[in-house]
Amino acid sequence: MQDQKRISTLDALRGIASFAVCWFHLTNGNAAFLPDGLLKTSGMYGWVGVEVFFVISGFVIPYALHRSNYKLKNYGRFVLKRVVRLDPPYLAAIAITVMLNYLSSALPGYRGEQFQLSLTQLILHLGYMNVFFGYPWLNVAFWTLAIEFQYYLLAGLLFPLCASQDKKLIIPLLVCAGVLPFVFPSPSFIFHYEFLFLLGVVTFQYKINVWSRAVYLSLLFTLGIGTFYTLGGLVTVVGTLTAFAIAFIEIRNKVLGFLGTISYSLYLLHGPVGGRVINLGVRYSHSVGGKIIALIIATGVSIAAAYLLYRLVESPSQVWSSAIRYRRDRRVEAATGDLVSEAGI
Repeated sequence: MQDQKRISTLDALRGIASFAVCWFHLTNGNAAFLPDGLLKTSGMYGWVGVEVFFVISGFVIPYALHRSNYKLKNYGRFVLKRVVRLDPPYLAAIAITVMLNYLSSALPGYRGEQFQLSLTQLILHLGYMNVFFGYPWLNVAFWTLAIEFQYYLLAGLLFPLCASQDKKLIIPLLVCAGVLPFVFPSPSFIFHYEFLFLLGVVTFQYKINVWSRAVYLSLLFTLGIGTFYTLGGLVTVVGTLTAFAIAFIEIRNKVLGFLGTISYSLYLLHGPVGGRVINLGVRYSHSVGGKIIALIIATGVSIAAAYLLYRLVESPSQVWSSAIRYRRDRRVEAATGDLVSEAGI
């Protein structure tokens, strides 16, 4: 039976998004692996899975806070819950990435620059701060975690406004938020992607009956215009369809549900694990059949590694995070647990 504490559509969308990003990097991450053609083209636009995650986060964080009766006084606990939920798998992925990089560069026949890691670069990863100091990410996928964390910090502070039923308060807030991407266009900050998060936020507001269906659809259209001007047409289509699916469509699929469950771990590990299989494919697979086999192996290894990381690290971190309760008024009943998984990625 489907776990009633989870929303099946969110898991399905996470599954689609995580696999799309994985497939993009496996088929297009190494330019020397696949020649131009159908196989390479199949993953060309998989990067938009990141944008799907941003819309999901825009919805699921305020939705979870609403269902748990969050108050601003619990902001510190909210941030702690986020850190406990997301950082253990992230730290494990950093350790795995570093280990594999050193092992790869030490193997006979290794091609490429010798792997080097400074202590400063490593420490900056702990606060998602690399981009602000000019240090590269150890894993190309990590950049989105910095954007997500910026959103968490803002969402916990602004939630009382987002959840308000006072439209005279919400509409000016949305207008002000819509201006920020044009004032702060740098992709290092959340504001560059803000329209995607706002698509999720207004979907949350629709779910708690702040907006009628007609007003909600008009808001999707308006935010879609902002998304188009800041991020382009493809992202606009993907972002608005994601919000629409969360609002109106129920998706139940065991395969997508499984991929959604391990989506965060798959997102973290497909590069350092599956990417190495692809690198071997460049060296040893010279036929189309050989490259297809390498892709199948890389995908399978990525999913298997993600499942192990989920079982050994991510699942326990979810339990630890859920054990951190918000302080409540005596009139409010004790929490019964999260009704949705709060991880956007």
